[in-house]
Amino acid sequence: MSSFQQKLGSLLNGTAVAFALSIAKDTGILEALIDATQPLTSQEIANEKRLKERYVRDVLASLGTVELLQMTSDESGNIRYHLAEQDKLTLKSSMMAFISFTKIFASVYEPVKSCFPLEGPYGVRYSSFVHDVIDEFSMYSVDGFVDGFLKHTQGLKDQLEQGIDVIEFGSGRGRLIAKLAAMFPQSSFTTSDVSTELLDKQRARWGHLPNIHYQVNDLCCLPDVIPKQYDWIFCADVIHDLPDPLGALKGIRRLVKPGGVFTFIDIATSGSPLADRGSLEVACYYAAGTFLCIPESFQQESSQALGPCWGKAKAVELVGAADFRLELFTLEGLQALYVCRP
Repeated sequence: MSSFQQKLGSLLNGTAVAFALSIAKDTGILEALIDATQPLTSQEIANEKRLKERYVRDVLASLGTVELLQMTSDESGNIRYHLAEQDKLTLKSSMMAFISFTKIFASVYEPVKSCFPLEGPYGVRYSSFVHDVIDEFSMYSVDGFVDGFLKHTQGLKDQLEQGIDVIEFGSGRGRLIAKLAAMFPQSSFTTSDVSTELLDKQRARWGHLPNIHYQVNDLCCLPDVIPKQYDWIFCADVIHDLPDPLGALKGIRRLVKPGGVFTFIDIATSGSPLADRGSLEVACYYAAGTFLCIPESFQQESSQALGPCWGKAKAVELVGAADFRLELFTLEGLQALYVCRP
């Protein structure tokens, strides 16, 4: 078998197992294994989660065969499955949210496929389900993002403790801004998104925080006449999803107070598949861009549709074109923090 055949077979087989892993998560099979204090049979898991054992059996067999689960045989010949303690910790991280990405791709497959032909639509906007998965990811990333903002943005923590005006663009389900609002009750936080539905969900979820205010904004169409400026503006994993990222950055520049700061966190690959050749992680980002980021941002023919692999160099170029001075910090994984000052 050629190396190409081996690589292709491995990717296709892995995709099938990834769907088995996703359904194990959604039916509670993984939860049962994470909570278990001893190895369990397929029947014991089925009983605990009120599932049909026959389905549970083959899902466990798939994950056990590929050695994601550990397997033993008891005296009766029953296969028992368990997770090592270190593997349980891994599943309690952002990897658990990542498991849901197979479902996202499946849910948008046909709509995205319809965008490829010249006569087809340009894009597909994020669904409520996509925002659900993004919110699950943010459960694990929010603390790191907050630490990154406060550690690398000089003077920001002291200002927040004293009380400043802050706005987040592209807040989604609002988990990040809610964390900050709870930490710094003296500051005023405005959560902003283009979707009224998302803001309604935020009100229902974070309405107990009195220092959060809600505002509908299209980040690519911010007003030329400034209604209000802010001491700190921030966003996370938003800029590459915009149809007009430079226009958005220029609009943000108008909203930053003199002496204020705009910070954003985004994916920072090389921007070239040649430079990133051999990286399965970057390849995954290109795939995610195809199914999620590009359809979200490709709203019309003139849309930039940068995708998540837009690259650090392109980000630096756009920040400079928007007349910001930039400090750049590398975070965990492929994330970077851009600290932008007027």
